[in-house]
Formats: sequence, C-alpha cells, structure tokens
Amino acid sequence: MDESDGEPTFDDGVYCVQHELGTGRSLSTTVVMAVADVAGVDPADIPEQLYDVVDPEALDRLFEPKETGAPRKGGRLSFSLYGHHVTVRGNGVVTVQSGLARIKRNGGNLLVVGSVPDSVLDTASSLLLGETAVGRTRVFALHDRDVATARRRLSLARSSGENARVVDYHTGARSTTASTPEEVGPTVDRVTGDLDALRDAVVDTVERLDDERRFDPAELRVCFDSLRPVVENHDEAAVEAFLGPICEAVEAASGMGHYVLPVAYDSPAVQSVAGTFDAVVELRTGDAGPEQRWHLRETDHTTGWFDL
Repeated sequence: MDESDGEPTFDDGVYCVQHELGTGRSLSTTVVMAVADVAGVDPADIPEQLYDVVDPEALDRLFEPKETGAPRKGGRLSFSLYGHHVTVRGNGVVTVQSGLARIKRNGGNLLVVGSVPDSVLDTASSLLLGETAVGRTRVFALHDRDVATARRRLSLARSSGENARVVDYHTGARSTTASTPEEVGPTVDRVTGDLDALRDAVVDTVERLDDERRFDPAELRVCFDSLRPVVENHDEAAVEAFLGPICEAVEAASGMGHYVLPVAYDSPAVQSVAGTFDAVVELRTGDAGPEQRWHLRETDHTTGWFDL
C-alpha cells in the first residue's frame, strides 16, 4: 500500500487504510469508518460497540504524534470489533479483516450444524472443501457414513478425488457392496477398532500429508462426517479427548476442517462442543432456499443469514 495517499486498499481479504495523523479526524473515527466499509453497514451502527472493546480516547492518545511532532511508529494495537479483526499501527496504518474471511483465508476448525436435508449438508460441505482449481488436498473422516458421501461432495466441488483421502470408520458390519479399488476417486483407508483408533488414523493422515506437502494456509481441507454418533454415545470428556488432537493437527497443518453435526444449533449436543471450534456454521432451509449464518467464537459475533 502507498501510505502517502490515504486511499484504502482491499487485497486478499484485508482492508488497509492510512490514517492521516495530526489531522482533524480522530483515529477512532477512521477505525469505525474502515469497519463499516468492510461490513457494508452505516458507520452509525458501529460506535457503541467500539466503546465496548476499546476506549476511543485512549486509542487516539496512544497513537497521536510525539511532542516533537514525529509519528509514533512502534505502537501496535489489535482488537475485535463488529465481527472483524482490527489492527492499528503507530504509523497510522489501519487494517481490517472480517472474522469470516480470516478463517476462510487462514484456516481453522468449523462445526457445521442444522436439522437440514442431506442435500443441504452436501452443498455446504462441498463449498467448505474449497475450489479444486487451486490444487487443494482433501481428507474425509467418515464415521458410519458411506464412501459415496465423499464422492458426492467431491463431485459437487468438481473433483474426481485424485488428491483426496478417506478414513472410513464403521461401528457395525460393513456392506459387501462397498466401493471397489477399481473405482476412480479418493484413496480409502478402512479403520476398525474403538474411537481412539479413528482419532489416531485421522491425525496420522493429516500429519503425514503435511510432512509431504507443507501446506499453505487453508490448502488442506478436512471433512468429518458425522459427529453425531461421537457426541451421542460418549461423555463430554471422551468427546474432548477425541476432537482435541484432530483439531490441533488440522490447525498445525494450517488447514480448514469442518465437522458435521446435523442437529439444531440450540441443542445440548451442539452447545456441548461448540467451544472447541473457531466458528459454528448454522444451516437452515426456507422459502428462499438454503441459508447459513456463522457464529464466530474469537470475535463473539454472529453474522446475519445469507445464501448458502
């Protein structure tokens, strides 16, 4: 960014503007205007929440020029406002990134919930698997779900599955009509044993792929479907011991994982595990078609409903 002109830029999901220090406009006003611009709302909707997260007068004093008139170039302050990550530097540069865009760009772990048809879950999952054109690697961890689930979602993402791995786990007897090795598609690893065996297989797969590729942020996409038997058949301590290492492995690989729990957002099952994830993606169907809204943990912000 050319810091001399003060014109905002928007690059790779990050809004950047140069606040002109020493002018009549306060730094806090520049922050509010920047967040409002990114969020697409009127600035009047922002100030009350700004007072909740930072003292605007203290913000102005912290970054105002020194007594000599020289700018304070070394200061830096970061905070969350209206579901957005804001960083203010001592030289007057203000950057804003929505919490939603930040997760999509850098990766994280998402819980996908809602009492919706499988077709809506397929659509949501395929979108979270990311664009195939950028050469992403996908990992599916299937708990009592057919491998056809992975193939269907890969197809929606316009991928044949050549860069996909499936960890296939069933608690009951397997069907003799399961997919054959001759089928073109993802590599399938069958897992037997207890829940620890499934956890270890998923972690090992993610770590092995990361060792081979050293993924860029959000290049690796992981889908776990379904969490329902995990949550319904095990206590909270066991669920935490299961999910923790998987989420940590995905995060260490800078990946984006989504975990399907097809029950209502306000159900005890969802609320018992929601704190483990960076965000909860809530799905619903309506007259206008399937919609989603995101509950972002770090910024404590819930988006409005928008099209899936």
